[in-house]
Amino acid sequence: MAIYRLDGEVNSDCKLIHAKETSLEYEGHIEDWLENSPWALIQDENIIWIDRQPSAKDEEGTIYPDLFGVDIDGNLVIVEFKRGKTPKDVVAQLLEYAAWADNLSSEEIHKIAEAYFEKTNIYHGRDFNDIFSEFYDLPENEELPLLNRKLRLFIVAGEIPKRISGVCQYLRNSHSVDISCVLVSVFETETGERLVSMEAIIGDDNQPDLRPLPPDGVPTPQWTGDKGVREVVKDAVDELTNGDKTIEFSIKDVRTLIQNKIPEFKNTTIGAQIAAGCVNHNSREWHPSAKHNYYWRIKRGKYQLYDSQNDKLEE
Repeated sequence: MAIYRLDGEVNSDCKLIHAKETSLEYEGHIEDWLENSPWALIQDENIIWIDRQPSAKDEEGTIYPDLFGVDIDGNLVIVEFKRGKTPKDVVAQLLEYAAWADNLSSEEIHKIAEAYFEKTNIYHGRDFNDIFSEFYDLPENEELPLLNRKLRLFIVAGEIPKRISGVCQYLRNSHSVDISCVLVSVFETETGERLVSMEAIIGDDNQPDLRPLPPDGVPTPQWTGDKGVREVVKDAVDELTNGDKTIEFSIKDVRTLIQNKIPEFKNTTIGAQIAAGCVNHNSREWHPSAKHNYYWRIKRGKYQLYDSQNDKLEE
């Protein structure tokens, strides 16, 4: 993939200046960056990390998943990073981690997460449920999702051979394993600015729905994406509020409405879309491309449509 920067004023005289691809000195770089950027692994979705290289013991010894997280639905996220070309055994390695994680109880997940929070001094002295609710901006007293109902597996590497991606595609299509392959490339301009490209070649929204078949055995039609994700979320909010800027709504309200109307829609992206369009959301900076001002956060987990006349940011 070629990456360019615009040189000069953005007009018809502007030129494209090539940014050369550069190699990572070691895989820890991208691991560090993603740990610090919980919005970057999956487009339009945030992941709360609960450990990095945890000591996962099995019958044959100890294994170390690179990054370990939980999504807004309580699903566990396991990420394996590889520098350069992905080795042939990476899928087996990732499935080994999955076998370990699949047996974790909620209590064990809480213990892992709280130890990580203490170690990194991110959320010192707080329990997992409180942190989860805050991170995903859930209203006070909203019931949290059950943990570990599903696993989401990711291979992140600078080069992923077709043999590896083909196996992952087979696992997704034939065995409903939620496994994704993400290509990462680092580019550097002549001024030293570094750009990172992350592309999901297997997984994300490009693959068939992985949910089990309904009782009638007929799969749910795949969402065609005739509307963008942002527009789908905004339409749902408009329907919930009927355009009334005094009516409150939550992420759960929006998710429920969209799920009922578009069952195959990727619900895990909705919270990030609302944050991106929320004028006063504290994580809006994670979505620098968001220029739309749709929503106003009135308290944790509760929103209204943005009223430019009355809703003012504090100086």
